[in-house]
Amino acid sequence: MSEIKDLTINMLEHNEAIWELYLANRADQQTFDFYKDMKPFVDAVKETSDQWLVLVIPWVNTARPTYLGQAQLEQVAENIQMIAVSAFNGKSFYKHFNDHYQSVEYTLKRVLEKAL
Repeated sequence: MSEIKDLTINMLEHNEAIWELYLANRADQQTFDFYKDMKPFVDAVKETSDQWLVLVIPWVNTARPTYLGQAQLEQVAENIQMIAVSAFNGKSFYKHFNDHYQSVEYTLKRVLEKAL
């Protein structure tokens, strides 16, 4: 159970880093190197979200916490990976990006609450 908590906290940290990167690029479009900056960042988010899914899906299917389901968790992993890529483009539509960011944060916080 503590591994689920640790990975969920790590996912929340990734989500915050993505948000900060997006805001920085939105204010001042920064240049970046795909292989040096973007790829390692996005790969780290994907690796964490894949590890998280492997642990959290069996837990949700067994414990059946209220308001959490497998499809919702898979959507979180997909959304966080999508916004990790979009964060490098400060011209991404703010409302769309913010909605995905908040959705990821909300669900991850629910996982933390239920996993305690």
